[in-house]
Amino acid sequence: MKNRYSGLGWGLLVAGIGLAPVSYLLLRSVPLISLGMAMVVSGAVCLVLGRTMPKISPEVSMLLMDTGLENLSSLLEELGLKSKGMYLPSRLAGGKPRAIIPLHSNPRFPAVSEPMAERLIVSCGEDPEDMGIMVTTAGSNVMGMLETEAGTSSDELAAALTTILTGTLDVAAGVKVEMNGSEAEVAVSRPRLGKNETSWAEQSLGSPIASIAASLLAEALDAPVTIESEELLSGEDLIRLRILHLQDKK
Repeated sequence: MKNRYSGLGWGLLVAGIGLAPVSYLLLRSVPLISLGMAMVVSGAVCLVLGRTMPKISPEVSMLLMDTGLENLSSLLEELGLKSKGMYLPSRLAGGKPRAIIPLHSNPRFPAVSEPMAERLIVSCGEDPEDMGIMVTTAGSNVMGMLETEAGTSSDELAAALTTILTGTLDVAAGVKVEMNGSEAEVAVSRPRLGKNETSWAEQSLGSPIASIAASLLAEALDAPVTIESEELLSGEDLIRLRILHLQDKK
């Protein structure tokens, strides 16, 4: 896609640069001069668009994401894990937001207060049974897509998610966030990434959009976050999150 824009841009630019002076000096034709100048401008715009296109196509990105989710689903199914994942901020997860899938059944979540070791199987609490699988999710690298850190208010969180989901990734038409104490409700309008109800990975971690929302909230609020529920209503993905506030943030 980038090569098409770049090729078209250079073609229009060269043709316009050649047409405009010839039309002015030899043909004395105002319409052709205007056409040449328009071609130069259009060529420049195409070159800029070529530079902004992703290095790989959306289809390749989707293929890689589906492959990763299928592998994770196979691992969880083999282990028989159906517990809900807990999203951690980068301060607790080795430098970037990650998620822990507890090896024991929910609803009890371990109280994570210390940075986790960068391993697949980690100890995540004081009890010996507080063990889990720490995984990289669709939202793990999301903070690098923001030019500034996300704030903690509803409007600031909505603005950050809008930048990522509607601007950078182009997978939704709009985002609204409502905060109510330790609960948050994220409404994503016209999502273009659905939820696979049969996927073991998505049963634990939510859909890719819910994963991105949970990771961003965990990082912005510097606290673990879990996905309480997710449902599609009238073209809107309604994601309910719970913030597990830490008693002692270091």
